[in-house]
Amino acid sequence: MEIINVDVLVCGGGMSGMACASFAAEAGARTLVIEKQGEIGGSSNYSAGMFWAPQTYEKLRNWVPQGDPILQKAFLDDYLPVVQFMRASGVPIAKRFDGIMTIGIGFPIEISSLHKLHRKRIESSRTSSEILINTSVVKLIQEEAGVAGSPITGAIICKKSPGFPAVYCEIKAKIVVLATGGFQGSPDLVSRYLGQGGNKIFVRSNRGSVGDGLKLALEVGGGTSRGMNSYYGHLLAAPLQSEDVNPRDYLPLAQYPTESKHCLLVNEAGRRFADESMGDEIINQYLARQENRRGFLIFSEKVRLQHCVTALFPNAGDVDRLQKAKEHGCNVGTASTLKGLLDILHEWGVDRVQAGRTIEEYDRVVRLGDRDLACDASIGAGGSVPAPLVENEGPFHAMEVQPSITFTYGGISIDSKGHALTADCARIPGLLVAGVDAGGFSNVGYAGGLALAFVTGLWAAREIALQLGLPQPVLPPANVRDGEDLPIEALL
Repeated sequence: MEIINVDVLVCGGGMSGMACASFAAEAGARTLVIEKQGEIGGSSNYSAGMFWAPQTYEKLRNWVPQGDPILQKAFLDDYLPVVQFMRASGVPIAKRFDGIMTIGIGFPIEISSLHKLHRKRIESSRTSSEILINTSVVKLIQEEAGVAGSPITGAIICKKSPGFPAVYCEIKAKIVVLATGGFQGSPDLVSRYLGQGGNKIFVRSNRGSVGDGLKLALEVGGGTSRGMNSYYGHLLAAPLQSEDVNPRDYLPLAQYPTESKHCLLVNEAGRRFADESMGDEIINQYLARQENRRGFLIFSEKVRLQHCVTALFPNAGDVDRLQKAKEHGCNVGTASTLKGLLDILHEWGVDRVQAGRTIEEYDRVVRLGDRDLACDASIGAGGSVPAPLVENEGPFHAMEVQPSITFTYGGISIDSKGHALTADCARIPGLLVAGVDAGGFSNVGYAGGLALAFVTGLWAAREIALQLGLPQPVLPPANVRDGEDLPIEALL
């Protein structure tokens, strides 16, 4: 078996792995990135590129109180400096966008340009750093094999090329970074952590995120974070199967928060089961616990025109979401009256009588404007349709939706330096974790995606530089745009 010596082995070439490798190579570490897919980028390649984070620590704590406060605070401290770094490095970034995920601000970025930047910094570094695609990690090598928490000294990797036998190599590394993208694609792991039926939830991510990092860390004594049964995803038009959808259609088939919070959402029994105003990344998880995991959005033509046919933010693209769902054979119905719409819901297997009662009661509560009444158990939780449905002019629309999972919130337990921790919170020497492989930030509520992945990759690179005695990665102190230096406050 060929033996390759490097300073750092980064397992995963997605948002977090590429960020880590980019800063580590620039600092002077000989870095090897291995990516099991045929291209770098991971699930970020299917993203609309909203680089977002909660606006303040207080808002984040209120939204995700079960997340780790130390990790959350450290993430927010680095968020805006990272935005500055991308601007100063020439990555195209749109102006600040408010109201992301209810509590956040965001800067739409050009994902492909960011990955090109990282690749250039890695491959042009003076350390002979490189990226291998179609290559996966098989096992971690410990100083004392089989001893939980023993230092990591490298890994066995497997390189695959079409038409050729697989080639195994031993990588001797001073530090290994796990950044493989979560376990949402593994039926076994999602069944174990999400519960019965978890393996039937639509997987809305790259096909390679099957828990490689989690399994490798557990084998060497790694502990898990809180929130192992929670995840990020969107309500998706239904019925659809993961294998039947091109990943490029994930965005137009998703029913984003701005839409769903203006709709009435009922289950097969015709009842509401969640507060639509929470945003679909949360009610998406509520729907997964309903009978048969089927939901039905009910909305007016006014809502369709305002929220279903235009881009919700830069990079998302203008698309008629109802038409896109129809093209994929999903259940989408339109009627001139609510009575006609109830007939359509009945054909789909919804309790027609109860659905009619739910609409009537909901309209009555919205007219009264009484939030307490809106929380009455008979209709579920509070809602946010801008006007009673019966006062809106037809036609009226209904769409069947299902839950989906983009990435898991739970993962390997880490500290704010990126060290992998055992169940009793001891560091595992030589092992760092970044991106979705790391848990603790989110728990039911969503703390961040692209930005969180980038920042945790930066944390790993900082620790690499510290342990190897190399210069620390430095982020620019000011935002440079159009030849003018702007302080960080200008981004706010």
